[in-house]
Amino acid sequence: MTMKIKLLMLLQLLVVLATEQTKLPLVTNGKTVYHIVVSDSATADEEKAASILQQYIQKISGAEMVIERSNGKSQSQEIVIGPTNRISTGEWNQLSRGLNNDGFYLKTIGKRLFIAGGKGKGPIYGVTGFLEDYLGCRKYSPDVEVVPSKRTINIGQINDRQVPKADIRIVHGDFVNDEDYKNWRKLVNIADVWNDGDWRGYFVHTFNRLVPPAEYFEKHPEYFSLVNGKRISYGQLCLSNPDVLQITIAQLKKDMELHPNLRYWSVSQNDTYDYCQCDQCKKINEEEGSPMGSLLQFVNKVAAIFPDKVITTLAYQYSRTPPLKTKPAPNVMITLCTIELNRSLPIETDPSSVSFKNDIVRWSKICNNIMLWDYEIQFTNYLCPFPLFHTLQPNIQFFTKYGVKAHFQQCNTGHGEEFSELKSYLLSKLLWNPTANADSIINDFMQGYYGKAAPYVRAYFDRLHEQARLSKQGLDIYGTPVWNAKTFLSSENIREYNAFFDKAENAVKDDTAVLERVKIARLPVQFADMEIAKTDMFGERGWYRIENGKYLLRPERKQLLEDFYNCCKRNNIVHLNETGLTTDVYYANTLRFIDVQTEGNLAFQKPVTCKPLPDEKYSGTGPNMLTNGVKGTDDYKINWLGWQGTDVEVMIDLQKKVPVKEITLSSLQFPKSWILHPLRVACFISDDGINFENKGVVASNADLTKEEQMKDFSFAVAGVSPRYIKLVVEATKTLPAWHNYAGNKSWVFLDEVIVR
Repeated sequence: MTMKIKLLMLLQLLVVLATEQTKLPLVTNGKTVYHIVVSDSATADEEKAASILQQYIQKISGAEMVIERSNGKSQSQEIVIGPTNRISTGEWNQLSRGLNNDGFYLKTIGKRLFIAGGKGKGPIYGVTGFLEDYLGCRKYSPDVEVVPSKRTINIGQINDRQVPKADIRIVHGDFVNDEDYKNWRKLVNIADVWNDGDWRGYFVHTFNRLVPPAEYFEKHPEYFSLVNGKRISYGQLCLSNPDVLQITIAQLKKDMELHPNLRYWSVSQNDTYDYCQCDQCKKINEEEGSPMGSLLQFVNKVAAIFPDKVITTLAYQYSRTPPLKTKPAPNVMITLCTIELNRSLPIETDPSSVSFKNDIVRWSKICNNIMLWDYEIQFTNYLCPFPLFHTLQPNIQFFTKYGVKAHFQQCNTGHGEEFSELKSYLLSKLLWNPTANADSIINDFMQGYYGKAAPYVRAYFDRLHEQARLSKQGLDIYGTPVWNAKTFLSSENIREYNAFFDKAENAVKDDTAVLERVKIARLPVQFADMEIAKTDMFGERGWYRIENGKYLLRPERKQLLEDFYNCCKRNNIVHLNETGLTTDVYYANTLRFIDVQTEGNLAFQKPVTCKPLPDEKYSGTGPNMLTNGVKGTDDYKINWLGWQGTDVEVMIDLQKKVPVKEITLSSLQFPKSWILHPLRVACFISDDGINFENKGVVASNADLTKEEQMKDFSFAVAGVSPRYIKLVVEATKTLPAWHNYAGNKSWVFLDEVIVR
């Protein structure tokens, strides 16, 4: 061996020995001499941080690390949380400088580890960050964590400063109601910022709360929007009316006195487009080049009265474009919303999102206090493949580039919703550090959450996103899987996705907990398959096959519904969309839908006419949908015909005189979309189609709010043999007084006519 090689080996040995000597032996063979030290006057967050660290050190190693006060005996082997006498004031100031509220600094000095945190949750985030980044702990969801088992814990030298780009980081949904999950994911929820205990603060859409129409509209309609020459109670406020400003200020003063510790208060438009068009409001908006003009001038006046508060307002839909002249006051936060945008491409590079890009650029030049409200969920179908993960990081980086300091990511996280746990986990990581490696984060989650099934779940995830990319099809937050039935949700792709999940389930068949997670991940594929099948009832992808002229329910389709429903019930997956559709109702409605009315239905595939014809948007394949044997379901876009603001006459030609016992027509009610049951339906029969005999009238409940979502209008007509049946549907035509948009034209939606 040459002298040169010997010297090299000696040098390597010295490096190893030096490295070993600089390691901190926190735990050795299940024992520890380390203490956790906090100040005698530690904050609640520092106390909490020490408790979390103690708890997880014991979970990892079995060793109990004692928590000491800094006035106790000092020793060299300590983990110090917060300012103490273990370090000089000057040194502490160096550690804690620039950490703001939530940042933290981990630094080893000698045999001590110091955890410095910002004025807010910084100490807690410092501890959970240390446990995650250096000890391998993970909190994937409120219910799933991974804690490695290590009898010995050694850490090397650490010099790690982390400060988030955004001050408010909300990933909206159920998960952030769990305090431990929030601490690990470094998130907050609405209540943390806008509420005071059980008192619901002013978050968004607050005009009706500030100036309630029920209290003011009758005597002062001038306080409210003038739209098409008429003051309306269901729109916005008249923001140029000085009385409206004074009422708003008075209401805020009253509530602020009761809740003085709250800093954020919203003065923001209702969730409707109907802004005021009176002469003064219109003049302001024309001068400002945007309806935001009158809104921001109003909000600035409010903000001037409360300089120690942050007044938030929405830049949303009609108010999204910034005004030409007025700038937000220093204590005004602009909540900029992306609700209209396509979700299939990153916003900055999506040609259809150019107007939003222009708006955020302009806002960034006049406002340094922007909260970005982004949308990562399909509101109409929580359990639906929605492949947008590739857009999450570029979008957050785009927002950060233009000075966004707060985030409200609306992915409505809830157990069972499409990749909900992964989406929340990834977003939390990116909100903390927009430049983190997103692919590594996804892989880490997959491995920890799905175990041996991870390669197959990841293969599905990648294939779904690849097929969506190749389709070049947009993603709409109010979409339906039916729109993607020929692209990334084609029958071929669905088969491939199911093959991945078959392998995934087989890989973890002996691990009940992980198997359920895999089954939950599969629910969106099952849901999409069933929904698409509803639009092709008797076709290749449908629920039925036709054999010898008979319509036979495919047993594998029925089993799919049962598997889907049972998985939802086992795992307490309740809500399937924004309007509150439950799994129980979905199951019942689907059973109703697949109970096709062919055998014994005299109206099946018989000619039918409608006067007037249904609205073009909801005309489907035409009036024949009323006699195709397929009932409508809870989704008004599938197998329903719709009319707005008019009565309807339906005529069925049975093509010959036949004995009839019962005639039934079904209708749908969905008030949020202005769809109401008919007031009443009258039934007539005829032999010649000219002369009709009245066979009765069936009315809805006088209070339509007490009606079920779907209603049957049935007529017993035994002893008659007509050829023609006429159903005269008397619609509400306008929304009633109890509806938020009273006076507007309502819709009536009809589906199957069944004659027996």
